[in-house]
Amino acid sequence: GNPSPVFWVKDKDTPIDSLPNDLTHESYNGFRRNALKQRDSSATGNCHRDMDVLYQFWSHFLIRNFNTRMYDEFRQLAFEDALERQSNVGIKNLIQYYDEAIASQKVISDEIARDFVDLVKSETTGNERPAFTKLRAAWRNGAFNMKNRKKIDNYLDQNLRTDLER
Repeated sequence: GNPSPVFWVKDKDTPIDSLPNDLTHESYNGFRRNALKQRDSSATGNCHRDMDVLYQFWSHFLIRNFNTRMYDEFRQLAFEDALERQSNVGIKNLIQYYDEAIASQKVISDEIARDFVDLVKSETTGNERPAFTKLRAAWRNGAFNMKNRKKIDNYLDQNLRTDLER
């Protein structure tokens, strides 16, 4: 059957199973449009709260309901924010998404596997490497979905595979 509905409530860190009575509904499209408008007017280095919530929403929603267009926008904006706006909020949520995706029982696409490995490879050694840290933890975790492990392994070079197994 269909999974039970999940509701996303602003100012909550995770989705909830039932709606509070005092809730005001806002459509995804309306919220997204407002968040992107706020993003455009935010100062460099800042991530507006609504954009933060949108990144969180994407990182959770896409696990259950993958949508290529939404994923591509999530990934593009996260990288733009990191490179052009000096904000790593989107990248942190993208890494969280990858971590949940590879740990889930759903088999990830080749695109997701490649994108995650590319992100890990793009992190410079010596600095903080949050994507590498998540992948390494999953790599060492016996509960890692083996089909996802195989997909990730297809994109690893020998140096990265060695680093993961250290």
